[in-house]
Order: sequence, then C-alpha cells, then structure tokens
Amino acid sequence: MKPTTESAIPNSTPQLRPARKEDVDQMLPLLVQAIDDIAYALAGEGDHERAMHILRELMTQEHNRISYQNITVMEQEGQVTGILIAYAGDDADRLDQPILDRPGRDTDEKYALVKETRPGEYYLDTLSVSESFQGQGIGRALMAAFEQQGKERGHSRAALIVEQDNGRARQLYERQGYVQDETILIGGHAYDHMIKPL
Repeated sequence: MKPTTESAIPNSTPQLRPARKEDVDQMLPLLVQAIDDIAYALAGEGDHERAMHILRELMTQEHNRISYQNITVMEQEGQVTGILIAYAGDDADRLDQPILDRPGRDTDEKYALVKETRPGEYYLDTLSVSESFQGQGIGRALMAAFEQQGKERGHSRAALIVEQDNGRARQLYERQGYVQDETILIGGHAYDHMIKPL
C-alpha cells in the first residue's frame, strides 16, 4: 500500500484567514444565523429568497459592510466553520452607502439601517460559528483575532452589540471585559452596545 502523503490529508487544524469571494456559499448561512432579522434590513427586502440573493451579492462585492473584504474566516477540514465581520466605526457610513443606494431597495421604515457603531471604534459587526463546530473554541479565537486586528489598525477601543435577551452571549462578552454604554433599537429589538479598551 502506498503511504499517504501529508498534502493529501485535509488540514483539520483550524486556520484563520481572510475571506475570499468563493467562500460566499459557506459564509452566507453563518451571517444569517448570527444576525437573524437584521438580514432583511440589510437586504432591504422581505422576501427570503430575494433577500438571500442580495446578501450573497453584497458579500462578493467590495466596499460595503458585509463585503468579503471585511470578513475573516476560520477554516477547518476544508470548510468555513466560523466568520468574523469587522471594520472601523469611522467607515460605517461609507460602508452602508452602497447598501442604501441599491436600486429597488424597499424604503419601508422596518428596513432602515440603524447605525450600530461610533467613530473611533473597531466594530465587531458579526461573529458566527457553525452549529456543528460550536464548543471548540472557534468563537474565542475569532474574538481574539478581532481584537488583534483592532490593535494592529491603531484603534484604542473595540465595540459590538448584543441582543438584550441573549444572556449567554452577553455573559461571554462581559467575561472578556466588554461593558454596556448604551442601548439601541434595531428592527424593534433592543440591543446593548458594548465597548472594551484595546
């Protein structure tokens, strides 16, 4: 029997890397899993299939909030097991403009984009781990990568939002040093904006 070479064995060690356009089919379900109804506000569309098509396009385009350019993925065994979407709060308006300017976007108030971040912050827009890979430290590794990115890009403060009824996530963020500084309403749901010095 011929020995198996190392290159033929899939890499089971989790690896952080920048997202690529071709990751979109694996990234989109993770995005929707994390942001739930906010997905429809981002798409400006209430129909599920059309909203998913719009989000897929946005993820493969450049210079918007959910562009692959702002995404870091955790890859394991050849598949994307987690995603991190992050950007500077100073860039939020610029990154939202292509989303707001999309032809055919529904202008109904329920699809309004609420500003989630502030100038001076490095903002964690989305963190999501595949359900079948949860409990393996991927979320912690993505959080550490987020904070490291913020430091490397010259930010002194990290920020995120968490839905008020998501006690488990809030406890995780509090254990990592995040504190609430305000509450914002998005799509009729209350979210706590939390910050941490970097």
